[in-house]
Amino acid sequence: MHELCFNTMNRSAYLMGEVDPDLPGQIAAAGRAGFTGFGADAYSIARFVADGGRLEELAEQIAAAGMRTFELPTLMVNADAEGTRREIDRLLGFARVLRPDFVQLNVDSAVDETVLDGLRRAEDAFAETGARLAIEYLPWLPAIKDIASTRDLIGRAGVERTGVLVDTWHFTLGNDTWGELEALPLDEIAYVQFDDHPPLETDDLMNETLMRRVLPGEGVFELERFCGVMRSKGYAAPVSCEILSAETREMDLDRFAQRVFDTTASFWR
Repeated sequence: MHELCFNTMNRSAYLMGEVDPDLPGQIAAAGRAGFTGFGADAYSIARFVADGGRLEELAEQIAAAGMRTFELPTLMVNADAEGTRREIDRLLGFARVLRPDFVQLNVDSAVDETVLDGLRRAEDAFAETGARLAIEYLPWLPAIKDIASTRDLIGRAGVERTGVLVDTWHFTLGNDTWGELEALPLDEIAYVQFDDHPPLETDDLMNETLMRRVLPGEGVFELERFCGVMRSKGYAAPVSCEILSAETREMDLDRFAQRVFDTTASFWR
């Protein structure tokens, strides 16, 4: 079975406001559920540290739960050169202790030379920790919103340790075609994020993706076909589980982690 990674964005400080994301609780629940990878989001890490926690504590708790840090979401790279530089430095501090395999990033502006330079700077910086970059495209972003635009960005920047993050949500509800997924070379893929969704209720994609995702197999995505395409390429890397919804956000942590693990594992055995 593919290694599965527990992604913490569902209970991130980005979404929970003043509510404590409880990273230690999420780590413990993920370990008990059977995950061997963990993806603590940068917003919740910052909250943990601001509340007096130490990064070394998180690293120790992840290891004690039988996991390693697989991904570190999310770095913003954009046309604000100074802002990008600050974000790189901030997440680099996290990565030096947590040692993720990948740092996930979004490009939330039009692409210009400043963005290309920022991407190169990020790749060089995180290489120090052994981490690669994974660009997550989002259908509502101004430029980097599908497989084609992400591949073009990587080529223009000339970054060799950076790959495409393919999320089943953004693939299914964006501009991509099955042909484009099939044509995406294996060595250009960073990793997969896995999730499902019911039929859209509105055209507000941001709200839909943050509030209405469902567990794999409970929505309308062609997940068996998706897995088949990835297997045909020889994809054997970890799969990150990113279920975001208002309903599951209130679920007991152990129940949530176990349900996410079991439903995702049923597709990747």
